[in-house]
Amino acid sequence: MGATEWLGESISDEISGAELKDPRRTRRLGDIAERLANDPAASFPDAFATSAELEGFYRFVRNDAFDWTDVLRPHVQRTLARAAELGECLAIHDTTEFAFSGQREGLGRTSSKAQGFLAHLTLLVGADQARTPLGVVAAELYARTGRKGRRLVRERRDDSSSEGLRWLRGAEAVESTRDRRFSCIHVADREGDTFHFLAGMLDLGARFVVRVSQNRRVVDEDGELTRLQQQVEALQPRSVFEIAITARGKRLNPTMAKSHPSRSERTARVALAATKVTVAVPMGRHDAPDIELNLVRVWEVDPPSDQPPVDWMLWTTEPVRTVAQMRKVVDWYRSRWVIEEYFKALKTGCQFEKRQLESFQTLTTALALFAPVAWKLLLMRSIAHSDPARAATAVLTPIQVKYLEKKYRQKLRTAREALLATARLGGHLKQNGEPGWQTLGRGYEKLVAGEAFLEVMGSIPTREHR
Repeated sequence: MGATEWLGESISDEISGAELKDPRRTRRLGDIAERLANDPAASFPDAFATSAELEGFYRFVRNDAFDWTDVLRPHVQRTLARAAELGECLAIHDTTEFAFSGQREGLGRTSSKAQGFLAHLTLLVGADQARTPLGVVAAELYARTGRKGRRLVRERRDDSSSEGLRWLRGAEAVESTRDRRFSCIHVADREGDTFHFLAGMLDLGARFVVRVSQNRRVVDEDGELTRLQQQVEALQPRSVFEIAITARGKRLNPTMAKSHPSRSERTARVALAATKVTVAVPMGRHDAPDIELNLVRVWEVDPPSDQPPVDWMLWTTEPVRTVAQMRKVVDWYRSRWVIEEYFKALKTGCQFEKRQLESFQTLTTALALFAPVAWKLLLMRSIAHSDPARAATAVLTPIQVKYLEKKYRQKLRTAREALLATARLGGHLKQNGEPGWQTLGRGYEKLVAGEAFLEVMGSIPTREHR
């Protein structure tokens, strides 16, 4: 099977096999998932055809006989199966916040001071050129219930519930479930740059690429302690090449604004170098040895004065002897954008933060329901981008294609044309560039309504057939 075949499978197939302690619940799960997949952006009252169906949905998410892990498990298993088909993939780890209005039971404070919860997800994507999204393979959902006060590093490390340990827990989940069916490279941004995570990954025998955030103590060639920044500044470029930099808007969160400043879209000319680094064990920790890692540095040559310069340092277990090997490490790190798009698919394409559910339990169960739906939306867009000449029916149903052709009085031959026509329904203008998740979500909502209309009209007999 491939991406098109995966997209063609129903959401019911994706979540079949869930063990919810009652076959009636499992059947209801399939029905609910199909309803939500048919119109991801619709409100719950609009997604379900009757008041009985809506009430059945609310009873389902409020049922405490199972939880979100039971609902998500079949999608995780199918994600692993898709990775096994490809043979090699990237496991991208990241955390996002979901914020909600009103008072909800069991939620905590987010960084924006709103109430909500956090989701630390691991998304598998293909190591192929298209970075084909395969699905969620691990998840940790939690609400911040209050600070535990200032604690020593050792105390946080020994606390199994510590939020900072989520990165290693996610990687352990992947390594324990992949069972050598496929090879895997873990990718993490700066929050993953902790000694506990790096050393733990080496203990697991896992491969990884992690963005450096700390100017750590390192051991130089003479065995003396120095700082990482001092060591890498002496590196000479092995290659100079160009990379595309995407635009990034202003961040409301001050911490995010500092680490991810706004920037314009541009092509950056960057230098590339690599070296082996001995990372010293943190002060006060005597239960672990120093660790050795490869490091790749990418820095911008003559950056614009009004733009934040590209300057990445990447820890990796991958070989970096040749320029091609270094470039591969950089390309793997740059694949992080896929999980950011997945979060947008959940928040905007599925309108998750607008859901009117009353508690952490009901919201997390709903998130598990939307997880495979958001993956399908992301996969649809991935196919349209990576293989734009593929048939329109590779990303939409034949009836959906027919509806769009009638609507705009033009033939839709390719997946790219089908995607743009869907976005056009949501208000996207071609001159505004690539469609975002908001216009795609609105367009898909209208498309599903048009598809339903055609199906109903097709079932009404004409006079000559009466």
